[in-house]
Amino acid sequence: MSFERWFEERIGTSEIRRALLDRKVPNRLTWWHTLGSATLAVFMVQVVTGVLLAMYYSPSPDHAYNSIRFIEQQVVSGSMLRGIHHWGASAMVVLVMAHMIRVFTMGAYKYPREANWVLGVGLFAVVMGFGFTGYLLPWDQKAYWATEVGTNIAGTTPVVGGIMLKLLRGGTQLGAATLTRFYALHVLLLPLMFAGLVGLHMFLVIRQGISARAAALEVDAPSTTDDPSYPAYYEAAYARSKTADIRFWPDIIAKDAVMATLVIVVLVVLAMYKGASLEPPADPSDTSYVPRPEWYFLPFFHLLKLVPGSMEAAVAVGVPAALMVAMLMLPFYDRASSRSFSRRPIARVALTALLGGSGLLIGASVAEDTGEGTPPEVGRPLSSIERAGRALYRSQQCGSCHVIAGDVSAEAAEDAPDAPELTTVGLKHSGAWLHSFMEDPGRFHADSKMPAFGPPSLSHQEIEELTRYLMTLRGPDGWSVKPEYADTFPPPLKKSEKQP
Repeated sequence: MSFERWFEERIGTSEIRRALLDRKVPNRLTWWHTLGSATLAVFMVQVVTGVLLAMYYSPSPDHAYNSIRFIEQQVVSGSMLRGIHHWGASAMVVLVMAHMIRVFTMGAYKYPREANWVLGVGLFAVVMGFGFTGYLLPWDQKAYWATEVGTNIAGTTPVVGGIMLKLLRGGTQLGAATLTRFYALHVLLLPLMFAGLVGLHMFLVIRQGISARAAALEVDAPSTTDDPSYPAYYEAAYARSKTADIRFWPDIIAKDAVMATLVIVVLVVLAMYKGASLEPPADPSDTSYVPRPEWYFLPFFHLLKLVPGSMEAAVAVGVPAALMVAMLMLPFYDRASSRSFSRRPIARVALTALLGGSGLLIGASVAEDTGEGTPPEVGRPLSSIERAGRALYRSQQCGSCHVIAGDVSAEAAEDAPDAPELTTVGLKHSGAWLHSFMEDPGRFHADSKMPAFGPPSLSHQEIEELTRYLMTLRGPDGWSVKPEYADTFPPPLKKSEKQP
């Protein structure tokens, strides 16, 4: 007995092939029908890159940030892996949203696909959960404070808010328990939920077939989908929409493969040229930090800033809950047989209002961002102590003598032509050297024209803040360059030379 025959008798491969690959599909399918397959392809990319990143990640507040830095700087292609995973998260949101918009505009959530639409809403919620739980894992400033805000919003839920807050945080404050729970949700529970929902979703797609063009299901249709004659009408109309010339394999599969490949190439390009940002380590004491979530949470984030404080709790809970209920119940209250978007004015108004409103909120949030947290000479957000040092640099008028990134005043050019440029000073000198030099430049260079900033001019704490800021000055590509210090310290002061 041949292996093929043995396998066929026990598994039934020919029947599986006919059910999965040899089935006819409706005619005139567009590229919009490939969005679901592209989403699945990106999910597989996320699984692969996530597993590789998890091999080096340590889910504890003491080591999480350093493990991310290790991945970025020491692991072969680690920065690329993290970049692909980062942009893959945004791609998942974009593709799921685009897929749902395609289904909505084609009326493909109506009979007999109500259950599939509900599964799609569940998949959307899981994808947003991926984004929220993955937020905290780098344990940088943005991760910490955005999660602080997000969990506080969950805590405003009536009746169960306090319980939800403790469940998410593992206590009253963000800490080790929170990070462990978010990590478990992100890498264990949510992937299992997503895979299960995708499996059910694909089973229904195979059983019911790919959705046909809206126009093909409207000719002489009963007025509503709950009309007793509608199931028979739909079956006959859907059968007429199929064509013998196009089959799921290889025609549709080839189209799906092209779209999936294109999306993955875009992710790789973004990872190569944009990478994934990493802010300074989380600082729970830095209450001046203003968190800004990822773009897909920005509309909700900015909406909360616009409502009065007395209404914030109601909006924080009510708006997401209302949207989820409206989406889940959509196929059950919209039972008109009309599917074409042009023939559904209420649907056009609702989608335009939702997308337009979200776009305006994102635009307002971006316009409001002055960029103060990301100085151009540094190229990344500053920690609280680094921001204090930058403020001292300005208040002490250090820029009147020194150049940073080519920005020099006329006064500096005329009065201090020999003052060194500080654009890459963080790569040339250690923090200890810079701190000591600013306290008393004359000890290092007897002919130095730079005044001493040691006490009482500035306190040791203020000089340390200024030092921390100067250490961030590494040039455009300095964060990928290893510093090479050539520090020479003068001999220590004798007792008689020290200030009382």
